[in-house]
Amino acid sequence: MADEKGTRTPFGHAMRSHFQYDPTYIPLNHGSFGTYPKTVRDTLHRYQDLAEFRPDDFFRYHLGGYVDSARSAVAQLLDVDAGECVFMSNATTGINTVLRSLVFEKGDIIVYFSTIYGACEKTVFYMKETTPVEASKIDVAYPIDDKDLLARFEKTIGQLKKDGKRPRVAIFDTVSSLPGVRVPWEKLVDICKSEGTLSLVDGAHGIGHLDLKLGKVQPDFFVSNCHK
Repeated sequence: MADEKGTRTPFGHAMRSHFQYDPTYIPLNHGSFGTYPKTVRDTLHRYQDLAEFRPDDFFRYHLGGYVDSARSAVAQLLDVDAGECVFMSNATTGINTVLRSLVFEKGDIIVYFSTIYGACEKTVFYMKETTPVEASKIDVAYPIDDKDLLARFEKTIGQLKKDGKRPRVAIFDTVSSLPGVRVPWEKLVDICKSEGTLSLVDGAHGIGHLDLKLGKVQPDFFVSNCHK
Protein backbone atom coordinates (compact mmCIF):
# COMPACT_ATOMS: atom_id res chain seq x y z
CA MET A 1 0.00 0.00 0.00
CA ALA A 2 1.29 3.44 -0.88
CA ASP A 3 0.48 7.07 -0.19
CA GLU A 4 -0.74 9.65 -2.73
CA LYS A 5 2.82 10.17 -3.98
CA GLY A 6 3.29 6.45 -4.58
CA THR A 7 5.64 5.91 -1.63
CA ARG A 8 5.22 2.40 -0.23
CA THR A 9 4.08 2.27 3.38
CA PRO A 10 6.08 -0.19 5.52
CA PHE A 11 4.07 -2.91 7.19
CA GLY A 12 3.26 -2.13 10.80
CA HIS A 13 2.00 0.89 12.71
CA ALA A 14 2.55 3.25 9.76
CA MET A 15 -0.10 1.31 7.81
CA ARG A 16 -2.72 2.58 10.25
CA SER A 17 -2.74 5.98 8.53
CA HIS A 18 -4.52 4.39 5.55
CA PHE A 19 -7.51 3.41 7.68
CA GLN A 20 -10.21 5.33 9.52
CA TYR A 21 -9.65 3.99 13.02
CA ASP A 22 -10.26 6.18 16.04
CA PRO A 23 -6.83 7.04 17.55
CA THR A 24 -7.83 5.33 20.80
CA TYR A 25 -9.00 2.12 19.11
CA ILE A 26 -6.70 -0.91 18.79
CA PRO A 27 -8.03 -3.37 16.16
CA LEU A 28 -7.28 -6.94 17.23
CA ASN A 29 -9.91 -8.75 15.15
CA HIS A 30 -9.67 -7.33 11.66
CA GLY A 31 -10.84 -10.60 10.09
CA SER A 32 -14.37 -10.54 11.51
CA PHE A 33 -15.16 -6.83 11.68
CA GLY A 34 -12.40 -5.13 9.78
CA THR A 35 -12.54 -1.90 7.81
CA TYR A 36 -11.26 -0.97 4.40
CA PRO A 37 -8.55 1.55 3.45
CA LYS A 38 -9.52 5.16 2.79
CA THR A 39 -8.72 4.78 -0.90
CA VAL A 40 -11.21 1.91 -1.14
CA ARG A 41 -13.80 4.01 0.69
CA ASP A 42 -13.28 6.90 -1.73
CA THR A 43 -13.60 4.61 -4.75
CA LEU A 44 -16.75 3.01 -3.32
CA HIS A 45 -18.30 6.43 -2.80
CA ARG A 46 -17.35 7.45 -6.34
CA TYR A 47 -19.23 4.51 -7.84
CA GLN A 48 -22.18 5.15 -5.54
CA ASP A 49 -22.25 8.75 -6.77
CA LEU A 50 -22.12 7.62 -10.39
CA ALA A 51 -25.10 5.33 -9.76
CA GLU A 52 -27.04 8.21 -8.19
CA PHE A 53 -26.13 10.76 -10.86
CA ARG A 54 -27.56 8.70 -13.75
CA PRO A 55 -29.15 5.55 -12.29
CA ASP A 56 -30.73 4.01 -15.38
CA ASP A 57 -27.70 4.73 -17.53
CA PHE A 58 -25.33 3.38 -14.87
CA PHE A 59 -27.08 0.04 -14.33
CA ARG A 60 -28.03 -0.60 -17.95
CA TYR A 61 -24.87 0.41 -19.77
CA HIS A 62 -21.91 0.75 -17.40
CA LEU A 63 -22.17 -1.56 -14.38
CA GLY A 64 -21.39 -4.71 -16.37
CA GLY A 65 -18.18 -3.20 -17.67
CA TYR A 66 -17.10 -2.13 -14.19
CA VAL A 67 -17.73 -5.64 -12.86
CA ASP A 68 -15.79 -7.24 -15.73
CA SER A 69 -12.88 -4.89 -15.06
CA ALA A 70 -12.85 -5.87 -11.39
CA ARG A 71 -13.06 -9.56 -12.29
CA SER A 72 -10.05 -9.18 -14.57
CA ALA A 73 -8.07 -7.54 -11.76
CA VAL A 74 -8.88 -10.37 -9.34
CA ALA A 75 -8.16 -12.99 -12.00
CA GLN A 76 -4.70 -11.55 -12.57
CA LEU A 77 -4.05 -11.65 -8.83
CA LEU A 78 -5.13 -15.30 -8.65
CA ASP A 79 -3.47 -16.39 -11.91
CA VAL A 80 -6.72 -17.63 -13.48
CA ASP A 81 -8.94 -16.69 -16.40
CA ALA A 82 -11.42 -13.91 -15.68
CA GLY A 83 -14.19 -16.18 -16.93
CA GLU A 84 -13.62 -18.40 -13.90
CA CYS A 85 -14.17 -15.57 -11.41
CA VAL A 86 -17.58 -14.74 -9.99
CA PHE A 87 -18.34 -12.12 -7.34
CA MET A 88 -20.48 -13.11 -4.37
CA SER A 89 -21.31 -11.36 -1.10
CA ASN A 90 -18.75 -13.37 0.91
CA ALA A 91 -16.86 -16.66 1.10
CA THR A 92 -19.49 -18.41 3.21
CA THR A 93 -22.12 -17.67 0.57
CA GLY A 94 -19.74 -19.24 -1.95
CA ILE A 95 -19.46 -22.43 0.12
CA ASN A 96 -23.26 -22.55 0.37
CA THR A 97 -23.67 -22.02 -3.36
CA VAL A 98 -21.29 -24.83 -4.29
CA LEU A 99 -22.71 -27.39 -1.86
CA ARG A 100 -26.31 -26.62 -2.78
CA SER A 101 -25.49 -26.86 -6.49
CA LEU A 102 -24.16 -30.41 -6.25
CA VAL A 103 -26.56 -33.31 -6.74
CA PHE A 104 -25.83 -35.80 -3.98
CA GLU A 105 -26.72 -39.48 -4.00
CA LYS A 106 -26.87 -42.12 -1.30
CA GLY A 107 -23.33 -43.07 -0.30
CA ASP A 108 -21.86 -39.65 -1.05
CA ILE A 109 -19.74 -38.11 1.72
CA ILE A 110 -18.67 -34.55 2.52
CA VAL A 111 -15.24 -34.67 4.17
CA TYR A 112 -14.08 -31.79 6.35
CA PHE A 113 -11.83 -30.92 9.28
CA SER A 114 -12.99 -29.99 12.78
CA THR A 115 -11.39 -26.57 12.23
CA ILE A 116 -14.00 -25.68 9.59
CA TYR A 117 -15.61 -22.25 9.92
CA GLY A 118 -18.77 -22.60 12.01
CA ALA A 119 -21.21 -21.22 9.43
CA CYS A 120 -19.84 -23.62 6.82
CA GLU A 121 -20.32 -26.60 9.12
CA LYS A 122 -23.94 -25.55 9.59
CA THR A 123 -24.33 -25.75 5.83
CA VAL A 124 -22.93 -29.28 5.94
CA PHE A 125 -25.53 -30.13 8.60
CA TYR A 126 -28.23 -28.65 6.38
CA MET A 127 -27.11 -30.73 3.41
CA LYS A 128 -27.24 -33.87 5.57
CA GLU A 129 -30.80 -33.04 6.61
CA THR A 130 -32.09 -32.22 3.13
CA THR A 131 -30.16 -34.54 0.78
CA PRO A 132 -28.88 -38.16 0.89
CA VAL A 133 -25.32 -37.01 1.58
CA GLU A 134 -23.46 -37.92 4.79
CA ALA A 135 -20.45 -36.24 6.35
CA SER A 136 -17.13 -37.33 7.80
CA LYS A 137 -15.38 -34.91 10.16
CA ILE A 138 -11.66 -35.28 10.74
CA ASP A 139 -10.83 -34.19 14.28
CA VAL A 140 -7.71 -32.04 14.49
CA ALA A 141 -6.01 -30.69 17.60
CA TYR A 142 -3.15 -28.22 17.17
CA PRO A 143 -0.21 -28.23 17.20
CA ILE A 144 -0.06 -30.82 14.42
CA ASP A 145 2.53 -31.36 11.70
CA ASP A 146 1.40 -30.83 8.10
CA LYS A 147 2.48 -34.36 7.24
CA ASP A 148 0.23 -35.77 9.95
CA LEU A 149 -2.69 -33.64 8.78
CA LEU A 150 -2.26 -34.83 5.20
CA ALA A 151 -1.92 -38.45 6.35
CA ARG A 152 -5.16 -38.24 8.34
CA PHE A 153 -6.95 -36.77 5.35
CA GLU A 154 -5.68 -39.43 2.97
CA LYS A 155 -6.42 -42.21 5.46
CA THR A 156 -9.99 -40.95 5.99
CA ILE A 157 -10.73 -40.92 2.27
CA GLY A 158 -9.18 -44.36 1.85
CA GLN A 159 -11.22 -45.81 4.71
CA LEU A 160 -14.44 -44.32 3.38
CA LYS A 161 -13.81 -45.98 0.03
CA LYS A 162 -13.12 -49.33 1.73
CA ASP A 163 -16.47 -48.95 3.48
CA GLY A 164 -18.18 -48.55 0.12
CA LYS A 165 -18.72 -44.81 0.44
CA ARG A 166 -17.94 -42.06 -2.09
CA PRO A 167 -15.97 -39.09 -0.74
CA ARG A 168 -17.71 -36.67 -3.08
CA VAL A 169 -16.32 -33.33 -1.92
CA ALA A 170 -13.79 -32.19 0.68
CA ILE A 171 -13.85 -28.77 2.35
CA PHE A 172 -10.69 -27.26 3.81
CA ASP A 173 -9.16 -23.83 4.50
CA THR A 174 -6.18 -21.92 3.22
CA VAL A 175 -5.82 -20.37 6.68
CA SER A 176 -8.13 -21.68 9.39
CA SER A 177 -10.02 -19.27 11.65
CA LEU A 178 -9.60 -21.02 14.99
CA PRO A 179 -6.72 -21.39 15.37
CA GLY A 180 -5.25 -19.05 12.77
CA VAL A 181 -2.98 -21.55 11.04
CA ARG A 182 -1.86 -21.89 7.43
CA VAL A 183 -3.24 -25.15 6.06
CA PRO A 184 -1.34 -27.18 3.41
CA TRP A 185 -4.28 -26.69 1.07
CA GLU A 186 -2.26 -27.15 -2.11
CA LYS A 187 -1.29 -30.70 -1.12
CA LEU A 188 -4.82 -31.41 0.03
CA VAL A 189 -6.00 -30.43 -3.45
CA ASP A 190 -3.45 -32.86 -4.94
CA ILE A 191 -4.81 -35.67 -2.77
CA CYS A 192 -8.35 -34.86 -3.85
CA LYS A 193 -7.31 -35.07 -7.49
CA SER A 194 -5.64 -38.44 -7.01
CA GLU A 195 -8.66 -39.78 -5.12
CA GLY A 196 -11.32 -38.41 -7.47
CA THR A 197 -12.78 -36.14 -4.78
CA LEU A 198 -13.92 -32.60 -5.49
CA SER A 199 -11.92 -29.96 -3.62
CA LEU A 200 -13.80 -27.00 -2.12
CA VAL A 201 -11.28 -24.55 -0.67
CA ASP A 202 -12.43 -21.98 1.87
CA GLY A 203 -9.92 -19.23 1.19
CA ALA A 204 -11.69 -16.57 3.26
CA HIS A 205 -8.24 -15.75 4.63
CA GLY A 206 -6.52 -16.14 1.28
CA ILE A 207 -6.41 -13.11 -1.00
CA GLY A 208 -3.90 -10.67 0.44
CA HIS A 209 -2.49 -13.29 2.82
CA LEU A 210 -0.98 -15.91 0.51
CA ASP A 211 0.51 -16.18 -2.95
CA LEU A 212 -2.34 -18.40 -4.14
CA LYS A 213 -1.39 -19.33 -7.75
CA LEU A 214 -4.76 -20.98 -8.40
CA GLY A 215 -3.89 -21.49 -12.04
CA LYS A 216 -1.14 -23.89 -10.95
CA VAL A 217 -2.92 -25.64 -8.07
CA GLN A 218 -6.32 -25.77 -9.84
CA PRO A 219 -8.78 -26.70 -7.08
CA ASP A 220 -12.28 -27.55 -8.26
CA PHE A 221 -13.81 -24.70 -6.25
CA PHE A 222 -12.15 -21.81 -4.44
CA VAL A 223 -13.91 -19.05 -2.50
CA SER A 224 -12.32 -16.05 -0.84
CA ASN A 225 -12.89 -12.58 0.61
CA CYS A 226 -11.14 -9.45 -0.62
CA HIS A 227 -11.46 -7.41 2.58
CA LYS A 228 -9.19 -9.36 4.93
